[in-house]
Amino acid sequence: MPKCTRNACGQEYVEAIMDPIACQYHPGIPEFHEGLKGWTCCKPRVHSFDDFMEIGGCMLGPHSSEPKHKDDPFKADLTHYDDVLPQAQDAVAPAAAVTAPAPVPRAPAPEPIEEDPEGIPISPGAKCKRSGCHAVYVAEDVSHGPGQCQFHPGTAQFHEGTKGWTCCKPRATDFDEFMQIKGCAHGRHLFVGTTPAKKTLADKCRRDYYQMDSSVIVSVYAKKIDREASSVKFGTDVLSLHLVYGDGKLYEDEIPLAASIDPDASSFEYLSTKVEIKLAKSSPGPWHALEREGYA
Repeated sequence: MPKCTRNACGQEYVEAIMDPIACQYHPGIPEFHEGLKGWTCCKPRVHSFDDFMEIGGCMLGPHSSEPKHKDDPFKADLTHYDDVLPQAQDAVAPAAAVTAPAPVPRAPAPEPIEEDPEGIPISPGAKCKRSGCHAVYVAEDVSHGPGQCQFHPGTAQFHEGTKGWTCCKPRATDFDEFMQIKGCAHGRHLFVGTTPAKKTLADKCRRDYYQMDSSVIVSVYAKKIDREASSVKFGTDVLSLHLVYGDGKLYEDEIPLAASIDPDASSFEYLSTKVEIKLAKSSPGPWHALEREGYA
């Protein structure tokens, strides 16, 4: 089956069955500025590359397998790079050293590679979580063997206009070229994972907002929310948040609003990296802020 080439999609699809809104994608291009990452076509901005890769598409349309550059399809040429970082050379002692050379610090031990637990159930179509791998789960005998996953064990690294991975040498200046850098390690696919997130949750979720004449759109950035256990409640002049994370941690907040809203006309939606809330203004017109004056 062909694979959709639109940004943030990458799903396989059947050409004979073309749903006009099956593809959720970004029509714009990546934008990295002052440490923030996002897409030119929509407002969400995040700090980490993993969070950037999970920003859901902002437009719906049919899948497409057309190359992004029809006249000159990109093919990454990275043959002039080594596949991985070269091994450190043994230090050669000087012929006549007056003093003993300072000991060479040992490289930190690599972190253990996360693996799926044996026998854990995996849903068909689940995507591999390893960086640089785009495989989807089909069946145990064809999707979970050793060496089938080609991935990057390091993290994304952007420096002075170049993009690459900390685990290998290839560098690119273009984002599409960066996404084509092949993984430098082989192992089993990771479809589920067991290691809890390393980041400690902040006391307060980061949020931002923008407004139109009749509504205010609030984005509360929170990943892996338990949707069944979480809630967003609207009062005429207050917004109440009760967000439960997958690991059981809780974030609660009660935000006194700068002006009144219509609770019945307000709504919210859980997305992959945030909760998007639409506050329906009781009266059209601009708000000077989201929170009531004096709230911190």
